[in-house]
Amino acid sequence: MIKEEIRVKELIAECLETKDTEARERDVVLEEDLADPAATMRGDRRLLRTAIGNMIDASIKRNRPGGKVTVGHSRDNVRETIVVSGSGEGIPYEELRSLYDLFSRGSMRDPDAIEGMDSRLVNLTIVRDVADLHGGRVGVRSVPGEGAAFSMHLPRYAA
Repeated sequence: MIKEEIRVKELIAECLETKDTEARERDVVLEEDLADPAATMRGDRRLLRTAIGNMIDASIKRNRPGGKVTVGHSRDNVRETIVVSGSGEGIPYEELRSLYDLFSRGSMRDPDAIEGMDSRLVNLTIVRDVADLHGGRVGVRSVPGEGAAFSMHLPRYAA
């Protein structure tokens, strides 16, 4: 893992650009929502791009035609937070419980554990693993019928 100083706006723009075609094909609008457009953070650019891309991908696939996916960044004194929210169908309670179980378990390196899992869950496992590698955690919140938000909370390092 190679940690470097990353301009958050550039990182999010890269992620949105890679998902633009899929979003347009599904009639979903992608947008960014940055508390500080000049913000920087420390991390492995390639891994963070993969994790954010996977959260965007899950939000696009769970969205509705004419829906929206927003990627935001905020920070406080101790952490950086990337949030990807979608205006889609939301996540049913039972599936949401499975996601919480997934996020609280250790890394899923066992192929038998992944066999038969929905590809969205596998993608979110990657998000969790990237957050773990950075000393962070992930979360999800959802209101069925209104949408869901995936968040990645990473420790904030002094520049």
